[in-house]
Amino acid sequence: MKLKRFEALSLQEALQAVKAELGPDAVIVSSRRLQKAGGLFGLLSQSVIEVTAAVDRSNHAAEAQPAVTLDRSLQALLKNPSPPASPSIEPPKARKEPTFSEQLKVATVLDPVTQHLHDMKEEIQRLRESQKDPEQALGPLRQELEGLRIVVGEVLGSQMQKRVEGLPGGLLEDYQSLVSHGVEPQRAHQLLRSVVETLGTVGLGNRETVINLLRERMEEMLVVSNLSVSRQYGQKIMMLVGPTGVGKTTTIAKLAGLAREQNAQRKTVLITLDTYRVAAVEQLRVFAKILKIPLEVAVSRQDFLECLGRHQEADLILIDTAGRSPKDQVGHDELMAMTREACKIETHLVLAAPVAESVQLDTIRRYQSLPIQNIIMTKLDETLRYGSMYNLLSHAGIPVSYLSAGQRVPEDLEPATRQRLVELVWGEPPFVVRAEQSTLAGVAH
Repeated sequence: MKLKRFEALSLQEALQAVKAELGPDAVIVSSRRLQKAGGLFGLLSQSVIEVTAAVDRSNHAAEAQPAVTLDRSLQALLKNPSPPASPSIEPPKARKEPTFSEQLKVATVLDPVTQHLHDMKEEIQRLRESQKDPEQALGPLRQELEGLRIVVGEVLGSQMQKRVEGLPGGLLEDYQSLVSHGVEPQRAHQLLRSVVETLGTVGLGNRETVINLLRERMEEMLVVSNLSVSRQYGQKIMMLVGPTGVGKTTTIAKLAGLAREQNAQRKTVLITLDTYRVAAVEQLRVFAKILKIPLEVAVSRQDFLECLGRHQEADLILIDTAGRSPKDQVGHDELMAMTREACKIETHLVLAAPVAESVQLDTIRRYQSLPIQNIIMTKLDETLRYGSMYNLLSHAGIPVSYLSAGQRVPEDLEPATRQRLVELVWGEPPFVVRAEQSTLAGVAH
């Protein structure tokens, strides 16, 4: 028996090649589709059909031999006649094998179907890969949307310039001041138009009234949270989450110090889940020792639940988490599981003010599924313009709980207010320096 492999772009072409070389008696042993590499680095690869066919050459010799034997048998029979033999039962006819032409017809019908199934298999594989990495599928769409945003921005920019030039009174100077502090041009124009609609052109002559109303309109676009900590409202549990390097651990210490400063009788407990960063636990341990409050270290989700169970009488529980990339899906799922099992947890997303607004918005979007109840803005002392922070907070619509600037504990932390956030936009300093020095300033970093 002779075996041979044939390759062609379609099953029909492969069978024709088999017939041409091995003849119509060839038998198809197997067929499969291959991706044939070609060109430099396989850039010209293509899909081909590989057919393995066989032909038994001994069958032809066997077919010729019985003819000679039969001729000799007839001659012998004529010379020595004998009684006819008893009729023999004919064996059942074997199943007729399809002819090569029939196989070719079937291949003609099946070849487009086979190609279609192969394309479907590749498409399913591509979809599975895109599910593993959503950015692979969303990347081109985001690029297209970004290009569209730029085009629309250019058109709106020219229209905005015409609108700004039409602002009455001294509002053009106010517009330029807001934009110079980082406020979006569209948002600045919206605020000033609101002032004009309220006061009218006659009322714009009083500068003090204009500025007060403008600040009032800016405050209306912000949301802050109620930060009361009292047993009459039940136990308060705060979990701080966010990217690496935004100051979660220092903010935890500031919150604990501020709680003790406000009420020394309030029982506060620290729990840290940050067992990844070097010296993170030791840093909190120093804070806890100075403040004389207990510190728990939870390595697993079960440890975390047991820690909460041991401190049900505490007024305030502060939870520090490991800094993770917003794209760390495993860590994100762990936090989601913890917040589901302990539903009383308030999740505060910690963001650093110097980070770009677009990055902050992306971080909020990725963490929002926890979900996020509050935002804490840190490192206010490391930026000079607060307009982008104002844009972020007014756009997100999530309540702001605390503002942090500097390393002093707990002096450089204060509850967020709308008035304070607007003051920052207009260039006022983040905090008024207190006369007293913090007892924890030496360990904050």
